[in-house]
Amino acid sequence: MLQHTVDRILPLVSNDHILVVTGHEHADLVHDQLPDVPIENIIAEPFGRGTAACVAISAALIKERDPDALIMVLAADHRIEDAERFRQLLRGALAAASDKTSLVTLGIVPNRPETGYGYILAPQIVSTSDEGVSLHDVEGFVEKPDLETAMQYLKAGTYYWNSGMFVWHVNAILDSVEQYMPQLSDAISRVAGHAGAADFLGELREAYESMESQSIDRGVMEKSDSVVLIPAGDIGWSDIGGWEALREALETVDKPWGHEHLWALNQHYAGKFLHINAGESLSVQYHEVKDETICAVKGKLCLRIGMDADCLEERILLPGDQVHIPPGMIHQMEAIEDCVIAEVSTPYLTDVVRIEDRYGRVSNRTRE
Repeated sequence: MLQHTVDRILPLVSNDHILVVTGHEHADLVHDQLPDVPIENIIAEPFGRGTAACVAISAALIKERDPDALIMVLAADHRIEDAERFRQLLRGALAAASDKTSLVTLGIVPNRPETGYGYILAPQIVSTSDEGVSLHDVEGFVEKPDLETAMQYLKAGTYYWNSGMFVWHVNAILDSVEQYMPQLSDAISRVAGHAGAADFLGELREAYESMESQSIDRGVMEKSDSVVLIPAGDIGWSDIGGWEALREALETVDKPWGHEHLWALNQHYAGKFLHINAGESLSVQYHEVKDETICAVKGKLCLRIGMDADCLEERILLPGDQVHIPPGMIHQMEAIEDCVIAEVSTPYLTDVVRIEDRYGRVSNRTRE
């Protein structure tokens, strides 16, 4: 999903203009997943302080490079099906933010009375572009409603889900942070000019220790009278904010060897069915930490397995046969007949290191 987030905006910006703010424990993994993004553009927070700190530190670092920058703030846990329409809306948002004062947000047009999202009231249209991008004045933010209230919001047609996606000029957001969150502004200003210095991480940790945890929504957006909204009702958006939502998003995925169906995913385990077409095979691979057990459900499978990729043992699996594959064990599955394989594992779906792949997919930690 992180890769998809970047891919969606690459037609608008280059890799060297993308910054990723993440926890320090994920910085190396982000670099593995986004090798074309310069490593100095990966900002490792010492610990979480909410989206306000994330927005402020990234904006301050961007201003050091470009004092007249326009910034898009996008979360990596969003699914967006229509990437071209999404980019069209972002272009409209960038145009609106070029006035250097507006704080632009994308509001998702609700299609159900959702009680799990915050809402934004934006009834009045300010303007509409030739591309069909309309700009609305924001009258207020409202917290997650009960079902009856959510039904009223849906019927009214003037309330939008708060997507948490923003576009603004660097000075507009930094001035707003200074106005509404002066303590955060002071802390960030002390370290912004030290990016790349040997003591930057130490100073960043010291600054974060002095901050209160707060979201940019509550800290700035709900207080500002410069917020405008662009409705985004046709981009196929969903917020993958939990394990069940993630499982649903990944439920059925086509593969060059067939397809897989993910039926369980939580913090403890993952479960899926691999549907492998006769004559097709998965890559020669191993997992660094993922521990899995497979069971043949249907068909006839050739499993090659061992610790040496040049000397793998072949096993024929028939329905009911099970094999445990611990971390580090090299293996490959090839379907002699159309196969269905049940797999239960620890929940590290991205932990796949490919050694050899007949479909030319890259050897990287990626989802098989």
